This record gives sequence, structure tokens and C-alpha cells, in this order.
Amino acid sequence: MNIHELVKKLNKSEDIVITVLGDYCLDKYLYIDSERDEKSLETGLIAYQVTKKGLYPGAAGTVVNNLRSLEVQTLCVGVIGDDGEGYELLNALKKIGADTSYMITDGDRCTSTYTKPMRGDIELNRLDFKNFSPMSKQTAQKLIENIYSAIKKSNAVIVLDQFLEENCNTVNSNIREEIAVIAEKYPDLIIYADSRAYINLFKNIMVKCNNHEIKDNGESMYRKNKKPVFVTMGEEGSIVYDKYGEHKIPSIKVDGPIDICGAGDACTSGIVLGMALGASPEVAAMLGNIISSITIKQIGVTGTATQEQVIEVIKGIL
Repeated sequence: MNIHELVKKLNKSEDIVITVLGDYCLDKYLYIDSERDEKSLETGLIAYQVTKKGLYPGAAGTVVNNLRSLEVQTLCVGVIGDDGEGYELLNALKKIGADTSYMITDGDRCTSTYTKPMRGDIELNRLDFKNFSPMSKQTAQKLIENIYSAIKKSNAVIVLDQFLEENCNTVNSNIREEIAVIAEKYPDLIIYADSRAYINLFKNIMVKCNNHEIKDNGESMYRKNKKPVFVTMGEEGSIVYDKYGEHKIPSIKVDGPIDICGAGDACTSGIVLGMALGASPEVAAMLGNIISSITIKQIGVTGTATQEQVIEVIKGIL
């Protein structure tokens, strides 16, 4: 299948079901009106006045957001806290039409949140909420049960491993081992992992990371897992390693200001959708690059791409 044939299949995206398992975050943008700055009577410091906020699914939720924009049916599997941020995250996921019935709420956890104050077009220091201890055994067991329930309905599974703190979040060593077992049990199921720090610990599945995150060369990772390896390289495009060797995939030229936040997750959504529609790893990687090129032009929000936008970009490069 080439990119032309993939375009014809994009209208079948609504028939595809993809499970997104991983570390879900709330991206909370706080928009500050600098003309309304006022001095705090208590501290003497300037109090910024937030006049608007934007609430978006982040991390694994960014992948879901992109899949839903491409009209893919999406099953969310993850763990959040019993808190306001969790409420806002679930609402944001439901608003875009994602299935949240496999999400777990745990009162002993916090909902991972990236709070992003925006002063004009400038993002100020981010305020983060995240977990620094393991989840309970009960939550871990329920999570595995939900994974199996979701994959039975799915054409593909995306595992999004967001954080550097090992064994403190949804994707931990036990989940990685369980995913390796699932890959052996369901050899025809597309399973793909994206990890910031532990990509070399995934076994038996497709993996993706950027050139800064890769712990080994892509060819050796392919030999270990016998599944395609995707390495993104920013403006230089990406590289795919598979049974046919190494394939360099060009980037899409983008003019004007960009916001690369979420670009990797946007790329992931395109790669896995392409594979689920029957594309080769190279064509799927090109779709991922195209979707990233669309999302990075959206400043101050967690960007997405529609089928119409994807087709427009493809027409412009072919």
C-alpha cells in the first residue's frame, strides 16, 4: 500500500478500534491577560489574572485526542485520581467521544496534570502533578483485567509510557511484562509502545521513540523484538527499521511559528492508524509525520489533525 492508497482508506477509520493504554494526563492551559495584572496586598508580588482556561487530554490522552479527530473508535485504559483534575480529564475524554469505561479511579492517586500558564503566546513555568509511589495491588490487578477486556474489541493497542519515575505510574514493569505475554497470545494484534525512558524494556512488540530517547540502535532493537522500530528525528523526519532494513522517512516542511508539544503523540496516532488500515511501516510512518506537521502549527493548545487536513497535506507533497 502506498500513500495514495492509504488516502482512499482513511474513510474506513471509523471502523477501526484502538485501545490506548497508558499514562493519562490533564493538559490545563491557563490564559493570562497581562493588562489585568494586579499587585497582591498580601505578598506584594504581581498576581496574574486568568481569564480563560483550556482543558485537554494529555500524554496518552493526546494520542486519544488525535485518534478521535481522525474518527477512530478509541478505548481508554489507565488510572487517575479521585480529584477535580480527574473529573476534568474524564469530561475532556468523553467530550471527544472516547470510551472511558476502562479507566480506573483510585482515591490514593493523583491525576497527573500539566498546568501551563500562557501569558500571551509565551508559556510560563509549568506546574505539574504526578505520582511518586506505586499503585496498590488491587488497582494493578483491575488494570490488567481492563486491558484484556479492551483488547478483545480492538484492532490495535498503543502503550504510552510517559514518565521517568519507574513503577510509579500506569505503565510499570508488571504492565510491560503483561504486554509481552499478550503479544505472544495474540500474534495478529498490532501492539505499539512509546516510552520516554524505558523503550528498551518492551518485548515482542513494535516500539517508537525519538533519537534522544533511544537506548540502543534501531536495528538491534528490531532484531530483539522482531517488530518494526520507529525513531523520530524532528526536522530530519524519522527512520523505520523492519525486516527489509532501514528506511528514512522525510519530514513535512512547516513554515511559521510552531509548538512541538504533543508532536510525538500525534505521530504515534498516525503510525498506528496506518498500520491498522493495512499500510506498511514506511507508509504508516509517513502518515505519522504528516499528522505531526499539522498539529505543531497549533500554538497554545494540544493540537489535532482531521482527515481533511491530512488529505490536503498529502496532495500538497505528491
